[in-house]
Amino acid sequence: MNSSIFKITLTLLIVIVAGCASQPQSSIEVTRFHLNKDIAPQNINIEPAKGVDDSSLEYQSYATAVANELAELGFTSVDGNDAPLFAAVKISRQVQQQAPKRSPFSIGIGGGSFGSSGGVSGGVSVPLGGSSGGEALVNTLDVQLIRRAENAVSWEGEAIASNDGGAGFVSVEQLTAALFKGFPGASGKTVKVIASPTQSQNQ
Repeated sequence: MNSSIFKITLTLLIVIVAGCASQPQSSIEVTRFHLNKDIAPQNINIEPAKGVDDSSLEYQSYATAVANELAELGFTSVDGNDAPLFAAVKISRQVQQQAPKRSPFSIGIGGGSFGSSGGVSGGVSVPLGGSSGGEALVNTLDVQLIRRAENAVSWEGEAIASNDGGAGFVSVEQLTAALFKGFPGASGKTVKVIASPTQSQNQ
């Protein structure tokens, strides 16, 4: 390999590594629990779970998103607290310390001789991507569908979103859509959804 080819190869490697590093992704982990019974579309109240401030803008944003997703499933959100079913909405956010991650991918450069006074042999393996760890903001949305008469939970879902390497933050709509995707979902199974992150921290 002559010096010109080596320099071009090295330049391409730098571009590839930079591209991988500049496109971190956010993931949403979703877990649902239910009794494997049909939940017929019906009138439903959207209510804050115990301890949640229903006057906060954050709660209002999530309550609206939950109502919209349930409407797509055929439920009708109504005012008051006399619907036979209600959705208890709980939200939380916290900062977690993330461990550094090494990428499982690398590119190897084969050895060869070049230059006018000898050569270089062997090879170089360059890792692609990975992250340096640091702090990540983790948002959690938990929704329970509760039969009012029996005060019994028919369905519960939890969606957890965290940014990876400064990827930005998934939106309220993305987090809520992931929670209700494929409703009611497989009970007790955790699935991961890769979201295109936004750059806004407004949830």
